[in-house]
Amino acid sequence: MKVLGNKSLLNENLALILNSSQSKTPCGDDPWVKQTSLATSRLANLGHVLITSLGLATWEIQVQQTARWRGRQIIICPDSEGAECDEIFRRIVVEFGLSADEAAMIFLKPGEKSRSPKGNWQMRDEAAMARANKIYPVSIRPGGKLERMLKLEANLDKLDMTFALKYQKALVQPPHYDIAEVQLEYPVWNYLTHWTRTQHGPWPGQTRHDYYSKLVVSGNSYPNNAFATLLNIVEEKRIRASSEKIRDSYPAIGFTECSPADSLKMLRWCPKRVNWNFEPYGIAIARDAAEKLGVRPVVYGTDGDYKKFSEPDKPYFQSRGGDNVDWSREREWRHIGDIDLGQLPMDRMRLIAWREPEAAFLRGRTEIPVMAFRN
Repeated sequence: MKVLGNKSLLNENLALILNSSQSKTPCGDDPWVKQTSLATSRLANLGHVLITSLGLATWEIQVQQTARWRGRQIIICPDSEGAECDEIFRRIVVEFGLSADEAAMIFLKPGEKSRSPKGNWQMRDEAAMARANKIYPVSIRPGGKLERMLKLEANLDKLDMTFALKYQKALVQPPHYDIAEVQLEYPVWNYLTHWTRTQHGPWPGQTRHDYYSKLVVSGNSYPNNAFATLLNIVEEKRIRASSEKIRDSYPAIGFTECSPADSLKMLRWCPKRVNWNFEPYGIAIARDAAEKLGVRPVVYGTDGDYKKFSEPDKPYFQSRGGDNVDWSREREWRHIGDIDLGQLPMDRMRLIAWREPEAAFLRGRTEIPVMAFRN
């Protein structure tokens, strides 16, 4: 174990707010979000040092809210991802807008990277409960792991049910898209389209402080849904690259040369990701204009082919797939790094929304022409 930051906090009166795992798309009106925010503000204002952590919204919302109320906290880092502890602590201080004097960070296994992000979660939960002087359950799943841990003799005398709620289903559920009623037709499609989808957590370039600040006041909608992601691109005038699902973590932006109607035929729900592979919200750039920006078609091949690629070409490699899938039908193009949309004339782009009311909303925010799949 390693401790950085204000180590004297470990000797203070330590409070622990607990939630079971919740939806990947929480909103401000979710009871657990409201109650966790309330508990954090009250305990911080009473002078308690809160035990918080990273890796799940149920923990990270406490990090942000404690910082908001200028409270003090001890952050348990369950996985250092093989990075230097000092680097992680500095990054978290910046990401959440913390004061280094009001925070300490405990590294359970400094320098080690677990095989799975969940690998050290139980160790984190056990360490948090062992250090706490008081434990405040909020939304605990009946029959779940945390409920069983709270019933252990060592924890019973620490329990305070002041903020406890009945565990409830999330308000925001995944959207359904009925592609059978799509009306959008475009006879000739000479564009490359970047489709958005719901982002679980902050967008590329968005701090966790900003993400959670918006989440707690988001009402009954998830703040980083697919439509909000497209709106963010319009307002920033930038498409931000991401290394997610890209071999060797090159920061890239994916496009398809498929028409919107053909793209919709590939729309599918991904149970493991609890998300769509993409959603019917996108920004399209005229192909010739995109090529001038450096957007290139990917080269489909096998793992053996990848080893033969030169370093400059490796970001444009994409596996063809296996027996049950052929990724080449996506006809993908890529740009490495962000794209500044301010370089492009408005009439060289198109925005695509699922419904006409969303398209009308976008038209009030930009001069880029907007289309909708459905009324």
